[in-house]
Amino acid sequence: MTVTKLRSQCFSKVGVDISHTKCYTSLKTNMPVSYIGGKSKIGKWITPFYPKNIKTYSECFGGMFWCFFNMDLKEYSELSTVIYNDFNPLNSNFFRCLKNPEQLLIEVEKIPCQQKGVSSTPPEYKELFNNYQKKLFDSEFKVGDEPDYEVAAQYAYILTQVFSGSKPEKSSYIDLKGNYKSKYLTFRDKLKNPKWVEKFKKIQVVENMDFEEFIKKYDNEDFYVYVDAPYYKTEDYYSNHDFGLKDHERLANTLKNMKGKFSMSYYYFSQLEEWFPKDHYRWESKSFAKAAGAKKGGKQSIGEELLIMNY
Repeated sequence: MTVTKLRSQCFSKVGVDISHTKCYTSLKTNMPVSYIGGKSKIGKWITPFYPKNIKTYSECFGGMFWCFFNMDLKEYSELSTVIYNDFNPLNSNFFRCLKNPEQLLIEVEKIPCQQKGVSSTPPEYKELFNNYQKKLFDSEFKVGDEPDYEVAAQYAYILTQVFSGSKPEKSSYIDLKGNYKSKYLTFRDKLKNPKWVEKFKKIQVVENMDFEEFIKKYDNEDFYVYVDAPYYKTEDYYSNHDFGLKDHERLANTLKNMKGKFSMSYYYFSQLEEWFPKDHYRWESKSFAKAAGAKKGGKQSIGEELLIMNY
């Protein structure tokens, strides 16, 4: 599968924090690296709705697995299987490697990056970024089914050198000029942190599948999936996509026929009430600042997040 032919399933919803300070000073992030989307904070609202007797947990639009990393695993005593899925082969390879953090750390430590307090950034660091970006997002580049730790480290390098992991295929390298700790170093530290390592090693299975194929493969009475599909009519935020209304309807039909349980995030649009009537599905909502809608120096707009559940 070539990277340039990825559908919108590659990407979670946009939640780009354009505040330079916020992007590079917050170390208490609940995800391994930044990535296009906004569930690192919203996940703290979502996960309390999860049933505590989950046996198999999954996310079919995995991204950086935000909600899983927001879970307090001590609360889920019956959880035995954790499954990651994403249509983006770079994401899936990254998580195949993340399951073995010690091996990934070896490759991560081979790549030099900016240091806090060093104002003069060696030009080689930007050259590395540009070379990795050109390589990984080339139309002919393919990721195999076996873990490629070198590619995973290079991908992490790209994601951590752009604002909130946004548009990694074309975003420019950010020179921090020594003012902030690089997110690449923060990611490296997580690979050494026992609390993070414990969670990385909880991930047993990593898939690179279409959401419908994935759900049908694993669905049973003990299966739980959190769904973070591209939001309707926000698809122009994404690159390399063709996720339209028919895909939203296909997703709805897939979920309605599940044996297991699901929770799904969306912004409201009228078809949702037809597909998931409120007398048959549980709806919860909460207002959040829409970081992606903010402009530098301006206020963030407010959006209402929906969480729809079949339990």
